[in-house]
Amino acid sequence: MMDREELKKACLERLEAVAIEHPSGHQGKLAARYLLRCKNGDRVEVMFEKGPKTPVNFWVAHKRALGLIAEPGLHFQSSPASALFANKGSNGKPIYGRHSALKSMRELENADLICFRIASVSELERILTVLQG
Repeated sequence: MMDREELKKACLERLEAVAIEHPSGHQGKLAARYLLRCKNGDRVEVMFEKGPKTPVNFWVAHKRALGLIAEPGLHFQSSPASALFANKGSNGKPIYGRHSALKSMRELENADLICFRIASVSELERILTVLQG
């Protein structure tokens, strides 16, 4: 079984093979932003958390992930847009409430999202297959 860093590396290799870097680029050591190429010619924005201290998280718009929510064995959390800016920082101003790398992605920034917790490369493969159509 792979440890978290090995899994992240394998997932990033797979994403590099099927997607292109998002126009906003990757976010240093913390996140990789991509446009996933679909069979119908469409592109889907996705974000992968690659930081050393975070779980293996893969973010996608809820509307794109509808076919995945019922998939057995996939672990995910919904992140509704209605929860954005619901909390306030120490200065009293509302805070975004999601990974900052999502803020530069037009489709993901303010949308309802699904965050998949990836446990294996095969889980990522299942997700990518559905997203690509």
